[in-house]
Amino acid sequence: SERTQIDLGTCIFDYISFNTPEFNKILDTFNNSIITETKGSIEESVIYKGFKYDYGSGGIHGCIKPGVYESDGDYIIIDADVASLYPSIAVVNGLYPEHLGKSFCDVYESILKQRIEAKKAGNMSISDAFKLALNSVYGKSNDKYSFLMDPIYTMKTTLNGQLMLSMLAEELVMTIPSLQMLQINTDGLTVKIHVDYINIYHEICKDWEEKTKLSLEFVEYSKMIIRDVNNYIAVKTDGKCKYKGAFEIDKELHKDNFMSTVHRVLLP
Repeated sequence: SERTQIDLGTCIFDYISFNTPEFNKILDTFNNSIITETKGSIEESVIYKGFKYDYGSGGIHGCIKPGVYESDGDYIIIDADVASLYPSIAVVNGLYPEHLGKSFCDVYESILKQRIEAKKAGNMSISDAFKLALNSVYGKSNDKYSFLMDPIYTMKTTLNGQLMLSMLAEELVMTIPSLQMLQINTDGLTVKIHVDYINIYHEICKDWEEKTKLSLEFVEYSKMIIRDVNNYIAVKTDGKCKYKGAFEIDKELHKDNFMSTVHRVLLP
């Protein structure tokens, strides 16, 4: 389904809403934008409570200044990721490339369910294979050589994903005193909050899940060493480390393994 132009306002879900002038301004901008191509079509920013949220064609990004951030007796670092964000957005909202019809939704949902079942069973090779199949749909929907191509499907997926995460971020920062936003990156966000507000945090997340019909997965970190949003080390409370970007040690075969030996020696 080729598109000569796309009215972004018609792509935004009805339940997308904000409470602050900063985020309402960005919503108005998108509601009144018409694009003629998808690549580079979204380049907007919002600064709310001192944290900058950058919107792009592929997703939302934002990061606190470089440094070491640690949990202690009073504060904890907690990360919330949306499970299979882009596939889930399509499934729960009934999105499909126009030329393929609604039967696409049944097939796509079936693949998503199989991926979730494989992950729960610990069969990660099958889970990862389904994950690649699911995530490729978003990319191929913007590929003129693919049978999946429909740029409206692309924009409905990525635009609403960013706005939904912004809704969660806004509510958390607006409601919880002294909450510190550390990162927001495509499919999740990481915050540092006082332990007294952890129940409120989860209540807000639950309300967001009910509104969006998406599911959040949580991980607590004892420490984060951050260079930027794509390059950091996150130390989980069980001592295991998550390495991203320049800090990765065991990279997948298609990635550049330069400096991996040095990283293996120097990193925790």
